[in-house]
Amino acid sequence: MINRALVTKLMCVGLVAAVMLPVGTMLYPYVSADLTGTQFQAVEAVVSTSLGYGIFAFLG
Repeated sequence: MINRALVTKLMCVGLVAAVMLPVGTMLYPYVSADLTGTQFQAVEAVVSTSLGYGIFAFLG
């Protein structure tokens, strides 16, 4: 049987990926003059992680 926590975590991953991939692609041209690719990826990773943990805590 599949664990409920595992299903919730997988839903969070899917939701964060569905939101962050298009948003990151849209925002990068606007901030590329100020941030390098690595810096933007670091900011994107922190935002994605925070969003994922927030969703998991809400659904938890």
